[in-house]
Formats: sequence, C-alpha cells, structure tokens
Amino acid sequence: MSQYHLLIDKFIDGSISSEEREVLERWVLENEANMSFFKSRLKESNRRIPADFDADLAYRRFSETLKSKKKAPEPFRTILKYAAVLVILFSIGVLAKRQLFPKSSGSSVTVVENDKDAPVGNDIVIKLADGTTKVLNSEGNETVMDADGTIVATKGGNSLTFDGAKELAGNTPIYNEVYIPYGQIFRLKLSDGTLVWLNAGSKLRFPQGFVDADKNRMVYLEGEAFFDVAKNSDRPFIVNTQEVDVKVLGTKFNISSYETDDHIATTLVEGSVGVYETRIPENGIRLIPSFQANYDKFGNSFTKAKVDTDIYTAWLQDRLVIDNLNFPEILVRLERKYSVKFVNKAESLNDEIYKGEFMDEDIESVLKTIALSTPFSYEINQNVITITK
Repeated sequence: MSQYHLLIDKFIDGSISSEEREVLERWVLENEANMSFFKSRLKESNRRIPADFDADLAYRRFSETLKSKKKAPEPFRTILKYAAVLVILFSIGVLAKRQLFPKSSGSSVTVVENDKDAPVGNDIVIKLADGTTKVLNSEGNETVMDADGTIVATKGGNSLTFDGAKELAGNTPIYNEVYIPYGQIFRLKLSDGTLVWLNAGSKLRFPQGFVDADKNRMVYLEGEAFFDVAKNSDRPFIVNTQEVDVKVLGTKFNISSYETDDHIATTLVEGSVGVYETRIPENGIRLIPSFQANYDKFGNSFTKAKVDTDIYTAWLQDRLVIDNLNFPEILVRLERKYSVKFVNKAESLNDEIYKGEFMDEDIESVLKTIALSTPFSYEINQNVITITK
C-alpha cells in the first residue's frame, strides 16, 4: 500500500501526473477501505477545510478532475500555482459555507442587473479613432483596417496586435476602444509591447500608437484587466479607472473596476505600482508584490492587504474562484462569466457566505453544486435564470 500512500501525498501537494492520478483512481475504486482511507487523508491534509465539508460528495466528483483542462495562457503557467488540496477539492464542486448574518425574512424579489455600461450583445467590438467599427470573433485570423484601408492591427485567435504605425500629425495620440461582452476574454498587444487581458464585460480605451510627445503611456479601463506592462523607465504607464489611477514603469498587475462594484481592486503580481485617487493624487499608496489596494468608491479611501494573487488572476485560466462571497455577489460573477441574467427570488440565501472554485464547468453544473450546500431551485429561459427557494 505504500505506493498508493505516496500517490496520495503527490495528489495533495499537486505534483501528481495525469498517469499517476489514473492509477490512484483505480486503486481508490477497488474497495470501500481504499476509498475511506483516501478521503480521510484528504481531510487530514488541510485543517482549513470546514467541519461540514462533504467528503463523500468530493470523492464522487474526484474522477472529473481527470478530464483535460483548458491550456493556460503562456505567461501564467508558472505564476498561477495553487496549494494543492484546496484547489483539487474545491474545483471539483464542493462549496463550504458559513452564516455571518441573520437571514432576512422579507419577500421582495432581487434582480441582479448587468453592469449598466457593459458591452451589449455577444460580439467583441473595436471602435477606431476615425469612427470605423468592426466586430471581431474570438477565433480565426484577420486584419483590422481603418476607413482609408490602412491596416492598424492584426488578429490571431483571441488576440489583437497593434503596431502603432498610423498617428495623427503633431504627435497627438489617437485612441481606439475595444468592448468585450459577457462570457468572453480577449487579449491585446499594444504598440509598446504591453500585453492586456480583458475580462468579460470590460472596455479599454488606448492609443493606437504611443507617441514620443507624451510623457506618460495612458489607457482607460472600465471593468477588469490584467496588465503585463512593457518596461520604459522614461515613460510611466498609467491605467485610469475614472476614480483611481495606477502608475507603473513595467510590471504585472490586475485591476477590477466594474461600474456596479463598490470597490476598485488593484492586485500586484510582480514589480511595483503606485495607486492614487485621480482627483487627489496625494491620496494614494504604493504596492509591493502579493499586496492589493482596495479603493472604497463611497468613502474615497484606500486599504492595503496581503492577498493570494492567484485568486484574483484565476479568471485568466477560465477558473471561477469564490472567496468568501455572498450569494448576490456570486450571481454577479456568474452573469459576467456565462453571459446570463439572474432574477433572484430566494432572498433568504443573500446572507450565505461561500468559498470554492470551479474549473471549466457550465452554468448548470455550478448552480447544481451551490444548491447542494444551500438548496434552491432554478429555471432557465434562454439567458434568464430565475432562482427560487
């Protein structure tokens, strides 16, 4: 049995290969004793798993992790590493919950609405400075041309590259805008080499080419994006989110600034950034890697905390991480990721707090899993999902 003890240890620390995982699964399925031993080792491996964790359910979906997962974007294979057991257990669909507040006894209906400025429809749309609008799909190769027929960008798959060749006279930058609908993720390579991953429901306004006359490289974000900024010590890169500016020379960081969210979160993965209020630049803080700056839109104040950056960049691998979110917050995340709209009639669930992770699962699988922890029913009518108790 020592061979299988070793495989369980490798499963827990995340070093197990796909072949070894199949061997382990066959052994666990041989008899009830093997299965019980396996589940007990999973529980012992991490004391953070709550007492009401359902190990039987966890194992029933253990084999689902054998399915091939989507390939992560190349720059993040070495960045997005996870403490093994929590990822494996929670990504197979087990959610832990705890009650923080008394349940509401009201009977009103909560409608979770899309961000009011979110892109409409299911198409990625780019609007060039001359007014030319082009609809892009997330597959295939094509070129983007302006009204004069000049190629300003090339698209390969879900990535768009700008060379910045065409600029207005007088070194004045010309700005393009790209809109990413719900349910999609898209990557841009800006003219200076900076890479930008845009999450669902986001918009970025950026120069077609960064001109020498500008002291800064300025872009404007609504929604969420991950930036891998090309280093230029003479020309800082600034991301404006209407209320907060993030200033860097060259680094990797994530910004979440959706219109409907109460906070703007800047999470630093690598390098150094300055985060400050646009109207009052003196009101700001500096971040080092693994720290997050949270700006309260209503209190006009910043807080800083050390965080697990993997949680805030998981969307790059198409993973949905639920980290101490209440039910309405989860529904908002699901709306963006799956391009749906929720009508929540189960108000008693609103104060439930959840923690978990989903990988490559469809919307019904996610809902069924959450309902195992806090039972509810749902009805899907096209892209509208009604939640009832």
